[in-house]
Amino acid sequence: MKVAAANSVEELESFELDATGKPGEDVVRAYERDGVVCLRGAFSDDWIEQGRRAIAAVIRTRSYSDQHAKHQKKGESGNFFFDTFLWKRLPSFRKFTFESPASALAQTVMRSRSLLLYFDMAIVKEPGTSARTPWHYDEAYWPVSGTQVCNVWMALDYVPVETALRFVLGSHKLHDDYRGIDFFTSKSMRGHARPDPPRWDLDPGDHTIACAPMNPGDCAILNFRTHHSAPGNPQRRNRRRVICTHWFGDDARFNDKSWECNPNERGDGLVNGQSLECATFPRVR
Repeated sequence: MKVAAANSVEELESFELDATGKPGEDVVRAYERDGVVCLRGAFSDDWIEQGRRAIAAVIRTRSYSDQHAKHQKKGESGNFFFDTFLWKRLPSFRKFTFESPASALAQTVMRSRSLLLYFDMAIVKEPGTSARTPWHYDEAYWPVSGTQVCNVWMALDYVPVETALRFVLGSHKLHDDYRGIDFFTSKSMRGHARPDPPRWDLDPGDHTIACAPMNPGDCAILNFRTHHSAPGNPQRRNRRRVICTHWFGDDARFNDKSWECNPNERGDGLVNGQSLECATFPRVR
C-alpha cells in the first residue's frame, strides 16, 4: 500500500525477501512495472558494518583516488561526497561488492542468467548539506545499451523522507532521451546534444513520484533508465551513507557515447554492440 508523504510524494511500496532469502516473483514484477523496487532488511547487520568500514576507508584514502568528488556549499557545515571503482583499491570495498547479497539481488530482479560488475560507488551526504541530487537517469551517463542494467542502492544509515531518493514510477519505459546533469552544478554534462531532463517535481503532468525512506540494510534496486533525484541532508546529526553497486545483465552491450560519461570509464578494448565483459567490468555470475 502506498502512503502519502511530504510534497505530494508517495511512499514507494516495499517488500521483504522470501523464505529462501531471495526476492520473490512479486518483487520482480514490481521492478518491471515501476523501474524500481525497495527491499527491507536485504543486508544483514554484518554487511551493514562491513559497508560502514568500507565507507570509512574510502574517506580516509580519498586523496589517492582520481575518481572522487566533493562539494560543499558556502556557509554550510556539511558536504556531498562520492567515489567510484572502489573494489580495485580497497579490500574492504572489494569484499562488500563481490561477496554481499547485492549481486544475487540484481541478478534475480533483472531475470538475468549472467552478471557483470560495472562499478561500485560510495555516496555520503553529511548533515547540514543542502546539496541535492538533480533529476536524472543513469543511462545518460553510461556507455551501455540494453534493458538489464541496474543499480543496487543500499542504505548504511537511517534515511528519512526528508533525504530519501525520489523516483518517477514507470519512467524506465519512456522513449525520450535526455542529457546528463552535473550533480554539483546542475548544469548539463559536456558534449550532450539532448535536452535537459524534466524537473519532475515541478511538472504538473500525469506521473507518480515515490520516495523510499529506509533503515540500514534496506535497499532500492532501480533500472538505469528510471528517473530519480534526492534532496540534501537537512538532518542535524545523522549522515546519509550509501553504497551503490551497478550491474550488467544478459542483454547489456557496449554503446560508446560521444560525450562525457560519469564515471568516465569505457572498459578495455570494447566494441560497440558487443559484450561489456573485460578486466574493468568483470563477470561475477
